[in-house]
Amino acid sequence: MARTKFDQLPNELVLNILGYLTSLDAWFAFHNLNTRLNNSLQNSSMKIDLSLCRRFQCDFTYRYILPRIQNPFAIRFCPRIMDESTYQFFIELKSNNVEYKLQVLTLTHITEQSMNIIAQHLNRLVNLRSLTIMHDHEEFYGKFINTFMNTNMPRLVYLTLGYTERSSSLYVYEGNLDRLRSTIPNIQNFILKVPISFNTFHRLLNVLPQLVSIEVHLTERSINEIKKNSYNRDFARNLQKLVMTINGIIRFKIIEQLLRALPHLHTFWLSTFICDNSYGTEYQDGKVWEGLIRKYLRNLIDFRLNVGLESTQSISPADIMQPFRSSFWIKEKQWCFVADRPENDVDTIELYSLPPPVNSKIIFRPNVQWVSNSSNPNFQSARMLGLLPTLDRSASRTARNRRYTNVTTLHTASVNNSNHDYDVSIVFDYVDLTKVRNCIISVSEFIESLSVMINLTSLTIRCYDGNIEYFKKISSPIYTLKKLFLSKSMHCYYYNRNDMKIITHLFPNLEYIELRISEFESLPILMNGLPHLVYAIIYNEPEVIDEEHLKQWLHKKEPIMKFMWSVDDKKLDIWFDG
Repeated sequence: MARTKFDQLPNELVLNILGYLTSLDAWFAFHNLNTRLNNSLQNSSMKIDLSLCRRFQCDFTYRYILPRIQNPFAIRFCPRIMDESTYQFFIELKSNNVEYKLQVLTLTHITEQSMNIIAQHLNRLVNLRSLTIMHDHEEFYGKFINTFMNTNMPRLVYLTLGYTERSSSLYVYEGNLDRLRSTIPNIQNFILKVPISFNTFHRLLNVLPQLVSIEVHLTERSINEIKKNSYNRDFARNLQKLVMTINGIIRFKIIEQLLRALPHLHTFWLSTFICDNSYGTEYQDGKVWEGLIRKYLRNLIDFRLNVGLESTQSISPADIMQPFRSSFWIKEKQWCFVADRPENDVDTIELYSLPPPVNSKIIFRPNVQWVSNSSNPNFQSARMLGLLPTLDRSASRTARNRRYTNVTTLHTASVNNSNHDYDVSIVFDYVDLTKVRNCIISVSEFIESLSVMINLTSLTIRCYDGNIEYFKKISSPIYTLKKLFLSKSMHCYYYNRNDMKIITHLFPNLEYIELRISEFESLPILMNGLPHLVYAIIYNEPEVIDEEHLKQWLHKKEPIMKFMWSVDDKKLDIWFDG
């Protein structure tokens, strides 16, 4: 009977089941059903996720799944601290003779050591078409990118390079860019999530003229004059999609000169924040954009902006919106824009399109005036929201038609003024919190709303002190939460054994956690109270917890609790085995 029901399941569902089972459970689940499982593995194009799994799940994949793969497949892998696991990963691909079948590879939380191992094996993946490498920490000059440039991947079409955490002022050393001509000669889609200068970006387009799509993060650097003759007919001749984020101030005329040389562009997204109104007013000028698009970007069909510019007393959101009310925007292109003045710390006027650029955060404050060139702007198209508190609770009111009902990532800003407050009941009128999956909280008043977020999977607490008392505002356990980051607070709060009991009660299904502890006794409570925990990063001060003492304690507990670990003078990494 069980086999009959099992045979009715789609292949994709059968394979996905493996991600939720231990090796022992999988054995019983597929007992006497191995023929069906083998057929699924041999006839399907698999997507394997080893980014957050226990050791036995890796072993099960290596021993049972990889030997039976017959078709091109994709895999996501996260070596974390275990450099030997990175080496084993590539050895298993080779020993199971599936290197040539791997077409999509995603590597996250890469360290300098693991990157060196990866670079040695990438050349063997001769049929790889898509590669993503996200480094764990910022490096000077983007060292890991230079390491990657020494690999040869002739069939690679999609490439993403970046840092797991948001990078700041780091940039790529452009001296090695010419290597890309030979190492990735067929690359067409490039996402570079590492800040680079405009000159580096310009050179990159010259080195890779075959690019069809590129996403870059430009940083403010001294910009050498780009001569007009460098934008010849062959410059980026195949480029159709450009996604650009600017950190700092790059004069509009430089971007304008670039866009004039890209007549085949059909998609252009731009996000920037300018805290000096003496620069960059053209970025919010609808008349300037209209003239540029009409004359040089005639093939443009997808144009998105998210521009924050320091406001002045003489210009209002209505003034910004007026040029966007022309027939070009409303009738010909039918592109919708919104402008408001959220009165944030820098006091900017925010101009953004609907839909906004993907992964671009909309700055939003309830009960402030806004204007649009559309009678029915599609606020539902926004996915990431930077939520500011209401200015005056007594004046709080819901703005007509301004509901962000599909937000999945929510950032809350800290409160710097007594007149600013989070009225959670008012927030409910603007945002559908039941759809939020990723939440970053910087103010304690908002923590009580977590119980409403029934689909929340990732939570980061950045409150000033990060005190455990805030969690007592949560009315019931959050069973959907998988990742919890408690080490991002401005003030270092160290959790004790009593705090651990609260955390394990409120978030019983955690798979990943980062926090600070004040005593040894907190560790077993954490480990025993979270049965699904896969990975933990524990920060401690050397004067509070002695490193040698900690090593002895871990070595004593390891045979019983089944985990692998690494410790230094700043943190303890634990990867749970079973």
